[in-house]
Amino acid sequence: MTAFGYVHRLDLVDAGWSGESIRAAVRAGQFIVARRHWILAPESGPILVRAARAGGRVTCRSATRLLGLWDPGLTDVGHIAVGAHSSSCFESGIVVHRAKPIAPIPPRDLVDPIENVLAAIATCFPYEQARSIWDSALRARKTTLEHLRAVPGWPPQARRLLTEATALSHSGLETRVVTRLARVGVAMVQQALIAGHRVDGLIGERLVIQIDGYEFHQDARQRRSDIAHDVELRLLGYTVLRFDYFQVVHCWPQVEAQILAAIAQGLHLAAR
Repeated sequence: MTAFGYVHRLDLVDAGWSGESIRAAVRAGQFIVARRHWILAPESGPILVRAARAGGRVTCRSATRLLGLWDPGLTDVGHIAVGAHSSSCFESGIVVHRAKPIAPIPPRDLVDPIENVLAAIATCFPYEQARSIWDSALRARKTTLEHLRAVPGWPPQARRLLTEATALSHSGLETRVVTRLARVGVAMVQQALIAGHRVDGLIGERLVIQIDGYEFHQDARQRRSDIAHDVELRLLGYTVLRFDYFQVVHCWPQVEAQILAAIAQGLHLAAR
């Protein structure tokens, strides 16, 4: 079985399983068989079962969830890639991708290659959400920007991502801040090194932006570390603006206004 809980029947045969032993495992409830080729663990996610029965592959946002990449938290639908002329029918709640794949499809895989997943993301989601997932894939080392740029056949929506995506964002929150500040003409340097520590963002020479992701800044020890780092930065002459998940996601206009106000006061400059 793969890490996702499925295996192609031929892989089981290559591993020494006979047809009868496979059927016995199915009768015992150890396996689920879909479309004769696919053997799935009972705990496999429903999107894998649907893709197997349709003769397709898990792709786009559904694949990024399996890969542990950033999830934009949008409507919970499944994404399945099928051939351009496939006659497979799907129930409601499934987004069907029929675009020509840009990377070869391994015949014994139920999950699209990362190149096809990112191409689907580029066409399926607005830029900011797509950029968050692309950045997450690069950060997680699922691929590299150099490799992606060498692959031909990208859809037009991916061209900006090929230019601007980076592996610097620790979360989709950081990507959101970078892209939204860029919209108003503010360049933020990510992961700048100051006094031996990385900061989430640096604007100009002296304005530090710190972003507290929901997952990583909840315990008291982490909060004390954050506060101590902020104090150290202030003593070095930096202005520190720290924002949490709720502010970035739900109160962005206020966050943007505060950052622009700090810039208007010249807090980003070394000599004021």
